[in-house]
Amino acid sequence: MKNHLLYIAFIILALGIFSCTEPYEIESKGFERILVVESTITDQPRHQIVKLSRTTSLDNTAIQYESNAAISVVGSNGDNFKFSQDQNTGFYISDQIFAAQPNISYTLNILTSDGNRYSSSAVVLPPSVPMDKLYSERIVDPSGNKDGVHVLVDTEDPTGNSKYFRYEYEETYKITAPNPSPYIAEIINLDPKTFTFEIALTPREPEEICYSTEISTGISQTSTSELGENKIFRFPVCYLSKTDAKLQTRYSILVKQYVQSVEAYTFYKIIQELGSIESLLSQGQPGYVAGNIVDEGNPDAKVLGFFEVSSTTSKRIYFNYEDFNLPKPPFFYDCEVLILDYYDNTVLDGDLDERDALYTMIEFFDYQVIAYSSELKYTIAQPECSVCTYVWSNIKPDFWED
Repeated sequence: MKNHLLYIAFIILALGIFSCTEPYEIESKGFERILVVESTITDQPRHQIVKLSRTTSLDNTAIQYESNAAISVVGSNGDNFKFSQDQNTGFYISDQIFAAQPNISYTLNILTSDGNRYSSSAVVLPPSVPMDKLYSERIVDPSGNKDGVHVLVDTEDPTGNSKYFRYEYEETYKITAPNPSPYIAEIINLDPKTFTFEIALTPREPEEICYSTEISTGISQTSTSELGENKIFRFPVCYLSKTDAKLQTRYSILVKQYVQSVEAYTFYKIIQELGSIESLLSQGQPGYVAGNIVDEGNPDAKVLGFFEVSSTTSKRIYFNYEDFNLPKPPFFYDCEVLILDYYDNTVLDGDLDERDALYTMIEFFDYQVIAYSSELKYTIAQPECSVCTYVWSNIKPDFWED
């Protein structure tokens, strides 16, 4: 407990020191504010998405969304799908649900608020290739660098028409609070002179189970163009270390397979080789890669991004750490359980003033009461370890299977 309070004191001191330090200024020379376009229209009926932003200088990591643009996707059959900006995400969402159709070419048209018009080259839907198998296996690297679970994909296109594939995934996992709190604690009747107070405890249902979903970042793609057969075998989509807290209770992954054109594959391969990025929207400006989008008024102007039409399939699997004879991974946080005595309000005994610590932890650090005794000894823990909704959601996803 003493170490914990010393840590808090150190943080406060550090904040005071660093607040007096002038920030280091990063200079960005030759910066161009280029339009960034990221969109994959699929053959799945849904509200399709177009993402627009502007490149930022290397010292600015915030995404600069492009607002008030007029966007449409036009098919060679005369279909014209309009998009509107979602104020919550900043993305442009199609006004109606639609799916890309075979043998029809699609063009993305953009009119920005400054009056510039952009358009993509016409792209067509690649042939659909079902994902054959999605599975997980324990992997132990003899060198000791890896010990955990690999999520793998097998896919084959006997026709040989589809050779380029990209993968995304959504991870959903179950969280169980290790120290669930059955009470809502509140400090009441505080007397600053005598430093006496009461702790009002209101019963509540312990929120022991929550769920969280994370979407993959970065670029994960592969090709069969240089293989002897048009087959993807044991392609590693995702790796989880045996100490990854996502495996602590139950884990699920939804993998999406996109069939790409050679142009889309090449564009993202070059982007990946320039440096691993989470997405085009998070890109600063370390380099420029030409995509399939042009400024109609100035064809020589730089536009970063690619408009892609892709056929897609998906599969979901579930597993637990016990399935691979793994030990239970540690929780997401280091959980500290403290037992503090309200009547211990002195340091003369060579010990901590536990009444003061009890007040500080509940009032300022939102520690939750796990249990208490008639002698006013309280067992408390930090909120992220005792009330899972402090960090996550306790709403069970519709697809979840236990």
